[in-house]
Amino acid sequence: MFPYQRCRILTFILCSLVPLLSLLSSPAYALEKEDAFSWSALDQSCKPWTYWWWMGSAVDKESITALLEDFSQAGMGGVHIIPIYGAKGYEDKYLDYLSPEWMEMFKHTLAEAKRLDLGVDMSTGTGWPFGGPMVNTEDAAKRLVTESYPLKEGKKLRKRLPAEGRFKIMAVSKKKQPPLDLSHLITQKNRLDWQAPKGDWTIYTLYVKPTEQQVKRAAPGAKGNVLDPFSPQAMQHYLNYFDQAFQNTNTPWPRAQYHDSYEYYKADWTNQLCDAFEKEHGYALPSEIAALHGDASPDRIARVRHDYRATAAQLLLDFIRTWCDWAKEKGCLTRNQAHGSPGNLLDLYAAADIPETEIFGPSAFPIPGLRTDPDFNQDRPNPLMIKFASSAAHVAEKPRITSETCTWLGNHFQIALSQAKPELDQLFVSGINHVFFHGMPYSPPRIEWPGWLFYAATNFSPTNSFWHDIPAFNAYIARCQSVLQSGTPDNDLLLYFPIHDLWNSADGEPGVQLLTVHKLGWLQKCGLYDVATPLWEKGYGFDYISDTQIQENCPSKTILIPNCHFLPTKTLQHLIAHVEQGNTIIFVGNAPDDVPGLGRLKERRKAFNALYQELHFKSTRTPDVEEVQIGKGRFLRTANLETALQYAQTPREAMADTGLKFIRRKHTHGYHYFITNLTDHTVDQWVPLATPARGAVLLDPRFATKSGLAALRTTPAGIQECYLQLAPGESCILRTFTQESPQGPSWPYRQIDTTQPAVPLTGPWHLHFIQGGPTLPPDAMLPTLTSWTTLENEAVKTFAGTARYTSRFQKPKQNAEDWLLDLGKVCETAHIRLNGQEVACLISLPFRIPIGNLLQKGENTLEIEVTNLDANRIADLDRRKVNWQNFHDINFVDIRYKKFDAAQWPLTNSGLLGPVQLIPMQNLDPSHP
Repeated sequence: MFPYQRCRILTFILCSLVPLLSLLSSPAYALEKEDAFSWSALDQSCKPWTYWWWMGSAVDKESITALLEDFSQAGMGGVHIIPIYGAKGYEDKYLDYLSPEWMEMFKHTLAEAKRLDLGVDMSTGTGWPFGGPMVNTEDAAKRLVTESYPLKEGKKLRKRLPAEGRFKIMAVSKKKQPPLDLSHLITQKNRLDWQAPKGDWTIYTLYVKPTEQQVKRAAPGAKGNVLDPFSPQAMQHYLNYFDQAFQNTNTPWPRAQYHDSYEYYKADWTNQLCDAFEKEHGYALPSEIAALHGDASPDRIARVRHDYRATAAQLLLDFIRTWCDWAKEKGCLTRNQAHGSPGNLLDLYAAADIPETEIFGPSAFPIPGLRTDPDFNQDRPNPLMIKFASSAAHVAEKPRITSETCTWLGNHFQIALSQAKPELDQLFVSGINHVFFHGMPYSPPRIEWPGWLFYAATNFSPTNSFWHDIPAFNAYIARCQSVLQSGTPDNDLLLYFPIHDLWNSADGEPGVQLLTVHKLGWLQKCGLYDVATPLWEKGYGFDYISDTQIQENCPSKTILIPNCHFLPTKTLQHLIAHVEQGNTIIFVGNAPDDVPGLGRLKERRKAFNALYQELHFKSTRTPDVEEVQIGKGRFLRTANLETALQYAQTPREAMADTGLKFIRRKHTHGYHYFITNLTDHTVDQWVPLATPARGAVLLDPRFATKSGLAALRTTPAGIQECYLQLAPGESCILRTFTQESPQGPSWPYRQIDTTQPAVPLTGPWHLHFIQGGPTLPPDAMLPTLTSWTTLENEAVKTFAGTARYTSRFQKPKQNAEDWLLDLGKVCETAHIRLNGQEVACLISLPFRIPIGNLLQKGENTLEIEVTNLDANRIADLDRRKVNWQNFHDINFVDIRYKKFDAAQWPLTNSGLLGPVQLIPMQNLDPSHP
């Protein structure tokens, strides 16, 4: 049995020890003292899940079973089925979406997944966004178009007006008299039979038109109109189609339903919007058509557009809640990606059982040796954006937060697990605890390499060469998530999301504003960003909170109100009540001084001013901080955020000063910290903790058994500190105990013994290719380490897969308390055995590990299985013009969304490049430097 096969089997056994726990009904994992040095239960939801694109729904039972078995053995937790476009040449295998034949395949998937302890989610549709042949014109997405025509006194409008989609025709005078509704004066020939009276007038026409958007990359049998995202009625009609398909075939429902990110392009209208607008704001939208169009004072334009956007946001929330209520009736959870939408992201995320964010592109961490695709030219993933999903979940007490993970992390065939691991670490510290890979295309095992592919990388499927070592990658994720899903979040601050400043704006188009996840200009001009950034950098734990959450479900915590102009009266009322109960509110910068919108403005403004004028701020002894006490709590007002936080005695994790990022959660006996080093420097020092600790355990999530008591101390100033050693790219779990320290082995702190030289392992190296293609190259004896691409045999230059390096060496003569095996440069993963014993499967930087306990006297045998990228293999196919792309051009593109062609790629380094060396280490007692 090959070592990589043992790795897969051991990972599968490890991740299957504990039966599946109910996601929402079971209590949080309770950490007992005897579990202090081990991992929480690795249940189904702890393991990574994946988007599973059913290409053309050309699926069959035999392949479904085989693929699910592969996923299970690799340590996956579940799949999310998304039917999508198909491969050319296999049209006769396509199954129409929700047809009886399709439902039979879905039913088989559910049964096999249950047998293998895998979960199954599904999109409530195909491709994206929601839509299909069941969506008629009435239920399809719509947009509002306004046009204006100046008209002089005594004149008639000579223009023939389009009949299609016409909604209203209004005449507005410059003399501030009420606008006139002329809709009834349109002749059969679509002319306006109206002569302008005295004064100058403007005729405004309102048209409601279909966006004509079709479902993107729809599956066979599912092409059609995109659904109206502001119509709960349209949603209900749409869902009836699913009810019929499941009922008619007696098919069980999956674990969860899924709604993708908001991509209803140009949609900003629904037929119910006018009624909802007038009911909410007390005036008719057509009466303010001039302001909506942009022909009024900037203040009036902004206020009318605010009310329009707020109405659309509420209708969108009702749309999502209709879907959530339906799923709940079916016994399904819901996963919703709120980003990209024109609504309040926090409310939309919180409406679902499982809020889901996404990351798109590489983050370009400064970790030495980490590659970043130079062709990526969009905004990088931003933890302050990721936190919208996790904040909504934390405030609404939702236990799981998911992420569409590693979309376009690099170009096809050029992505390594070492690039994905730090992205996951950033997700974890941002609050994500339930990763979904993006993703795995369904590709029958019989299909020739590279198989069926999805248009966007990353390809996590078994056709990727890194599948050889993905069990170790998945086990790392499962261990991290077992901790991050246990206990409760422990952030100290709430940061108000001032969405009304975004909505109450005359800038841009008159319609809705899209709060996208990739283009973050809206976030960076929002007052929230200017407060969140220093909080993140200084180590303050915080979540965002919305108006609705403040009004309905506000946790008892300090709330920060960033520099903003507008605040609803109702929100201010609840903030005052929050303070009266003993909490603190901090206005950062200019406190809000007005209410947003136009509807009932005088009434709302009067109530707001009456409340705010009761806040008689007085200077404190601390410069830049003013205070007013109300009830048991207080309001603070400041121009200096950090000074105010210190005045309010708000704790922070000063480990952030070293560059470390963290997230903290409570468990039954203390706290869990997930800590990661995404910097360019090693952290090897005492770091302060903001929470009390009588004892602490460090756990390395790369390994199942590496744990030990952490070194703790209390400084003369009474600050609790823990000693941490994290190289760039490394992460750890710190488990603290507030009452009693557990008993057990100490964490193995080591440092390089600078009094002794490193011992190079120079070889020779026997190289044996064990897995991959297109063919297995012959064995080679390497006097020195070099890239496979430099070897004489041409088969090596096009090979993608795994090769085993074997070398024998004598144990160094010098004495060392431990030895660190440093592999140097690895392209791309390394599975290590020493003297026949498993050491580790290293999937990310740094590629080094202590091995002193496994060294034996005399000769030692070192085996390192290295897996490279698929880049050279695919480039060879393109250079030889092999027709491997079984998709239309639009359905397989490169990272710049151009036609994919690897023919000009240079050869990519592969294998173990080294230098490989043994570095002498000595024990470190942090308490005695």
